[in-house]
Amino acid sequence: MMTMLKKYICLLLAAALLSSCSKTMDLETLDFDAPTREITAKVGEEIKFDLTGSANIVTFYSGELGNDYVYREGRALELFDPEVSFSSNANYGNQEDQLSVLVSTAFNGDFSPENVSASFDAGEWTDITDMFILSSAIGSNGNYNGTTVASGVFDLSDIVGPEKKGLYFAFRNQTIPGGKPTQWTLSQVSVTANTLTGRQRLIETKTGGWTAVELGTPGNPGRPNSSGSAVWFPRGNSPYPAYDNWIVTEKIDFSAKDIGPDMGEPIKSYADPQLGEFKYTYDVPGTYVATFLASNINAEGEVKVVKQVKVIVEP
Repeated sequence: MMTMLKKYICLLLAAALLSSCSKTMDLETLDFDAPTREITAKVGEEIKFDLTGSANIVTFYSGELGNDYVYREGRALELFDPEVSFSSNANYGNQEDQLSVLVSTAFNGDFSPENVSASFDAGEWTDITDMFILSSAIGSNGNYNGTTVASGVFDLSDIVGPEKKGLYFAFRNQTIPGGKPTQWTLSQVSVTANTLTGRQRLIETKTGGWTAVELGTPGNPGRPNSSGSAVWFPRGNSPYPAYDNWIVTEKIDFSAKDIGPDMGEPIKSYADPQLGEFKYTYDVPGTYVATFLASNINAEGEVKVVKQVKVIVEP
């Protein structure tokens, strides 16, 4: 019991001392500086930043992606070079020109059959089927034999445009009455875009938010289907009627994505001695703005100072 009481008293005394120091600390004594304004170095060469004055806390931003003071409140990552790709499988039947691949930046998102039909008739959909290699292997019986092929990659840049318009992607399955329709299965659907951090996937088969639309008479062959791995159009039963079925993604957004703030590297805390220098190495050539964010904090408030150094990194 006595031991616990002594510990408690010590904690109270330490807290009182810290509070007293914090209240009497002069915020205006922050005289931290990084006096060199420009440094030139080689890739992989250790750079020494000279530092003067004192500060309680110092945070370093190298100016590299993810560690740039300019984006400390958040970074919007621009998307460019959007592409779409998928694999296709044609099985049974032998009807040609049954499957179409369509995109639209003008569709209003109303998936009722009447609206989809009116939207197509109004020229709001662009047919890009010819940009892909569709499954086409024929078996000995004269029908498609179910060979899956990678159908290629199509650049959507001209369709999305510099405005980065949102886009709907669709497969359309049209048959003729009395024919031998094919069962189409589409897999590995992927819409991607490039960024400063590499290529990003915007949707894939399982995240496409697919909506099935029956423009013909419902019932036979039934609605198009989607699963985690594929979308497909049922072939139906004989006698095969004419049908016009679509399966459409949700609207794909190509606007800049907020990936959150860039984070600095803490290089001095309250407990650390004052810094006289800081060393850092850059691995990629370019021009950077290295930033030192110094601050003093007490019970009455906080003062900060920002010191920046231009760094030219040569190959």
